[in-house]
Amino acid sequence: MAAKASRRKILVIVTLNLTAISCGFTYGHMSGLVRALQQGDEGIELSENEVFLIASFASLSAVLGILCVVISDVIGRRWTFILFSTPLVLNWIVLYYARTFFAFMISRFLVGLAVGPFAFLNLVGIAEFTSPKSRAILLSLVSMVSPAFGNIVGHLLGVIINWRTLTLVGLAASVIHLFLPYFWIESPQWLASKGKFDDCAIAYRKIHGSDPRSKEELRLLIKMETNKQKAGVDMNLNSSFNKLLSAFKKRYFWELIVMDVFLYAYYGAAGRIAFSTLATVVLEDLTGSSDILLYTFVVDGFIFIGTCLSCVLIKKTSIRFLLFSSGLTANVILILLSVCLYYKNSEVYFQWIIVVLLAFYFIIVNAGPYPVIEILFGEIFPIELKMYCCLLTSPLFAGTICYSIVFLPKFISAMGYHGLFLMNTGIMFVCLGYFYAKLPETKGKTLQEIESYFKTKNFDVDEVLSKNEQIKTLI
Repeated sequence: MAAKASRRKILVIVTLNLTAISCGFTYGHMSGLVRALQQGDEGIELSENEVFLIASFASLSAVLGILCVVISDVIGRRWTFILFSTPLVLNWIVLYYARTFFAFMISRFLVGLAVGPFAFLNLVGIAEFTSPKSRAILLSLVSMVSPAFGNIVGHLLGVIINWRTLTLVGLAASVIHLFLPYFWIESPQWLASKGKFDDCAIAYRKIHGSDPRSKEELRLLIKMETNKQKAGVDMNLNSSFNKLLSAFKKRYFWELIVMDVFLYAYYGAAGRIAFSTLATVVLEDLTGSSDILLYTFVVDGFIFIGTCLSCVLIKKTSIRFLLFSSGLTANVILILLSVCLYYKNSEVYFQWIIVVLLAFYFIIVNAGPYPVIEILFGEIFPIELKMYCCLLTSPLFAGTICYSIVFLPKFISAMGYHGLFLMNTGIMFVCLGYFYAKLPETKGKTLQEIESYFKTKNFDVDEVLSKNEQIKTLI
């Protein structure tokens, strides 16, 4: 039984990581495509504005994909993964034959329809299919290491191999993770949220086994969801939509939304999206050299080291300690980088100083703040409202994208890279201050305990459920 449970869990984890690699590859591939289009590759003539619009459009259309992610609340996690893998497959087919601005935009539109939802679905999948003991490290793996690996492959191969040929690699990966969810077991958390407690118990045992720890986690899951649904009937809140309307009146809900605002603000200011999409362009601007293969390899390599290091650090330290120690260190490095950029010259050694500082910055920020933020995205919202909350916070996602990519050239033109980095550092300092005041330690806690804390400021689910008035606060 334990061996079968392990195999089922491994299949889900492999699928989620392959999906994350595939999504990371789409952004890494775009970096090489942007450079090729700027140089008029294959006689394709596009303006600079058209190229930047192509580069940013997938991230903008991702918002539309996120609007559709609530379907996961209706059809379950398995079929949702299959559904959103389909446009990613179609994207690579369209891109392989693309020669016009319209075709490139269709391709990036399809990418957004898939990548936007997967940004949430991968986190939700890991959070719901894994145990509290391994959840944090696996969230870091699927949200940081796998996308970074896909991004690196896209960046480096994009410098060496023609972008059109490289689409076949993306197509192969997308086809695989389109079919793998057919062999999944449905999420026990989703089944419990729908009142299918017998199916939930069967699925939980098939995925996690029947050891004492798993039995206790299953008991808490069923006990909490049973009480919530009984309270929901008493309060005439039988649908997810009615529960969402009720949540609008609760303080905890708006506290979570505000936390999401700060999470997205930090996410955008730290520069992950901008660098993932426009890495070769940014490196060429910063170094003043068009021979950026080695620079790309160095910085991408350090990003990957940082993401791998995050798995070790998350296992060894608390979430709060990792966030604040690495976040403050990353800010200091970014300030030093800003000073160097302000006084930079054309000497080769100075170019390497800039690249090395940027590399160390991405080591630190990918080892600490980013994995913590991704973990929180997967943990903080209640099960029955998780997808609706993703939908409601999608404008924050859009704002992050616009800040990171669409307005990036304007910010650089107005204040230079040194000014941009200083401004971002200020934003990150403010966000860290908020997290210090509001963020609890969630490592090792079940999703039910975390939900209980954000709603009642008490991690003890049994204690909360022993008081009738507090049960109603869980709705």
